[in-house]
Amino acid sequence: MSGRLRGDWKVNMALYTEAAGKGAEGKAALEAFDGRIAKIAEEAGPLLEEKVSLVRFMSGMTRIYYNDTFAGLILKEIGFKRPAAQDKPEFADDVGKERIPDFEGDRLFYFVYEVGDGVAEKVAAEWTADPLWQNLPVVKAGKAHAVSDTIWNTAGGFIAANLLLDDVEKHYELASTR
Repeated sequence: MSGRLRGDWKVNMALYTEAAGKGAEGKAALEAFDGRIAKIAEEAGPLLEEKVSLVRFMSGMTRIYYNDTFAGLILKEIGFKRPAAQDKPEFADDVGKERIPDFEGDRLFYFVYEVGDGVAEKVAAEWTADPLWQNLPVVKAGKAHAVSDTIWNTAGGFIAANLLLDDVEKHYELASTR
């Protein structure tokens, strides 16, 4: 059993594959993933100067996600920067709407943790309709992207990591590394 989640998915995968007697296969899969990271970073070139913002909407709270997160770690591995207000080694902050200006970046990825009752989707719709959100330059520029919470946060493993890279390629219009 792993003692920690969040950004440590590679450590956890190595632990799980070793425990299952598949350590060599796990190592090869992680090396292939690292190869994808390197190719994306090379292809992205000057796009890596963009500051990428991460936000999550849930039924009871909204969070700004920092570097000690699944998506935060992967974006950092690729080489993307984070806005100063988000470039922290911590996990996340629960925020109120007055913090919407802290969502600003050159690119914003947001995800909604929905449990099936529609409440989180309503929260996201309320926040994204707010004038503070609507006036963010990243929103006005069309660079705020809704992405899957499962991929960008909840799943936290090898398959999700590769799907997250697919999303990065799509939103940055990069060639596929698959």
